[in-house]
Amino acid sequence: MITARIISLLCFCTVCTLEITAQQRTLKEVKITGKPPLVTRKADRYIINIENSVLANGYSGLDVLQKSPGLWVSPDGNIKITGNQSVTVMINDVVQRMTGLELSEYLKTLRSEDISKIEVIPNPPAEFEASSSGGIVHIILKKARRQGVTGTLSAQYKQQGKKPYAGAGVSLDYKMKKWYLFGGYNYVKDNSFYTGYTATDYPDKSYIYNSTERDNNNARQQYRAGIVYDFSPTHSVNVQHNGNSSQLLQNFSSGIIYQRPADLVTGNANTDWVRRPHFTNTTVSYAWNIDTLGSSLKVIGDYARSSKEESNTLISVYSDPDMSNGFRTITPSTTEMYSAQADYTLGLRGKSIARTGIKYAQINRHNSILAEDEATGNWIKNPARSDDFLYDERLLMFYGSFEKMIRRTSIKAGLRGEQTYSKGISLISGETIRRNYFGWFPSLFIDHTLDEQKGNSIHLNYSRRVRRPAYNDLNPYRLQVNDFAVLTGNPDLLPQFTNSIQAGYTWNREYTADLYFKSSTNYIAQTARTIEERIIEHMSKNFPGNTEFGLSLSAPFAILKNWRTNNGLLLYRATADLDEVRISRTSISLKTIHTYEWKKVADIDLYVEYNSPYTSANSRMSYVFYADLGMSRRIWKNKGRIRLSFTDLFNTFREKELTEYNNTRINFYQKRPTRTAGVSFVWNFSAGKEFAKKKIDANNSDEKTRMGN
Repeated sequence: MITARIISLLCFCTVCTLEITAQQRTLKEVKITGKPPLVTRKADRYIINIENSVLANGYSGLDVLQKSPGLWVSPDGNIKITGNQSVTVMINDVVQRMTGLELSEYLKTLRSEDISKIEVIPNPPAEFEASSSGGIVHIILKKARRQGVTGTLSAQYKQQGKKPYAGAGVSLDYKMKKWYLFGGYNYVKDNSFYTGYTATDYPDKSYIYNSTERDNNNARQQYRAGIVYDFSPTHSVNVQHNGNSSQLLQNFSSGIIYQRPADLVTGNANTDWVRRPHFTNTTVSYAWNIDTLGSSLKVIGDYARSSKEESNTLISVYSDPDMSNGFRTITPSTTEMYSAQADYTLGLRGKSIARTGIKYAQINRHNSILAEDEATGNWIKNPARSDDFLYDERLLMFYGSFEKMIRRTSIKAGLRGEQTYSKGISLISGETIRRNYFGWFPSLFIDHTLDEQKGNSIHLNYSRRVRRPAYNDLNPYRLQVNDFAVLTGNPDLLPQFTNSIQAGYTWNREYTADLYFKSSTNYIAQTARTIEERIIEHMSKNFPGNTEFGLSLSAPFAILKNWRTNNGLLLYRATADLDEVRISRTSISLKTIHTYEWKKVADIDLYVEYNSPYTSANSRMSYVFYADLGMSRRIWKNKGRIRLSFTDLFNTFREKELTEYNNTRINFYQKRPTRTAGVSFVWNFSAGKEFAKKKIDANNSDEKTRMGN
């Protein structure tokens, strides 16, 4: 899969999908840090309590994920729990139905001040849709706790090299007897400047060197609103709506050196990449708490719409006039998704719970490619490179699970079935793609307490998952992204299936160790290869298999009474068979968070992360190391907080990768303005009596993740 690092210099947009699933699971919990704990562990997940932690102020949603224990975020915003497989992302039980790149932009608009906690689920149980081979990350936003009005105002500014970053936001909650209303709005202006290069060496000793400067002028906004009405203590209905829109303007200025076998060609290229994505989601749900044993019924309807205006305009001039070129590609897209589901939970005597549910989802997608060539100042349509693609998909799903507590052992077994019907048609070529397939997805979770007083326990879990191809990858198109690169669809893509098993040990309620193993068939990966003369093609393909196994360690502890640290380690080996070539690599990731309370002065935090080189398809990524420092202080009778932050203190964060195919080598380098200095301010206000939190349920599915272009 092409990363955003490659995108930035090739000057095109591709899709990094995040799968999407559901979230409705509660098991016996074991706290593994102090009071209040930063991390709480359950049999099938662990919970990162963001509210009132060092991560609660001055960060974006993506920053919070990057610094959270047990989560790893790549430079292009790809979120992982273990290994290389991307996760699904949910916010307040709503699956975020966006591409990886769009989701990354959206998470940057969220404020850490609005986040209550994050649930991390490495192996989702049967209640969740099956397409989450990398696990689930569920972000839960804060809810009001008082009768009357509560809210937060925030503002942030930081200097990114010579460019500024500024943002502001507001959130409001209102509770009056049986009514609960909530809403929020955030706006971010993000200007930055990147530098980098791409060097391509070909087997005949020719090469292309492309040095690029990228000027980014981005604006993002995000909003949410909802209403809940309690008919009685056991019946409630709610409606919630959220959305985001952005204007992302990037200009690339490139100097090119092309050493051909017989001569040397030089040139310059200028690219304008414009994106205006929009996303909205509306959910209506009804909940009935039937009895005191935990029986309940939930019925949910959901509608989501994603649209994007996008254009990429390139003008290149070379010392060889025959190579000079000008083209424009316009790629609009729209996706609509409808779903309905019902979930029933039956509480039984003897510490047992049975669950069952059904769901139907329908996806309708339309995306186009209008390719135009520049001729004497005019744009002329190129029919050979244009495309118009329709895609429809229907999913029928059902599940059942049973959970029982036997003395000190919790056991939960589940089985899920999913039927997929899909059809895609190219209106230009007439090519039709049909896929009909059914899959069973079993899961098993076992948690056994060895010593309840000391907090020692062991756990074992297993699940089978599926990764469906992204809608855009099935489109039989060919997109020219610059003079030396194309992006190609693959209508022959098949779904990827993954079996995952994990076993772990928790000691003294604080220290955890987990071993995991994943095996995938029909492994989907996007690779780069040479076609035609000097052209690099990027295309997603199925490969025979992929395996990962690794070790994850977590060790939070107190160095002094007012000095705490949370440390994580991930050691894993990934192996993939790509075009009869086996690629294997062992990688390690380390992170540590230190918090120091300097009484009556400030709270100080230090974050350090190191990632060793790792592989992704046929690309090898270089190591990453950086350190961040923050200081915050409460003001205005503890209702306000001001924070100073300094990121990448030693300016060591760089992106490097090497891609090899048939003796062609592509070296990529990029430097972002990662060393920044910033200030943020938060003011909390409230009026009213305390009241209990209300959790708002919304639809859960994977289709939103696959809305690509």
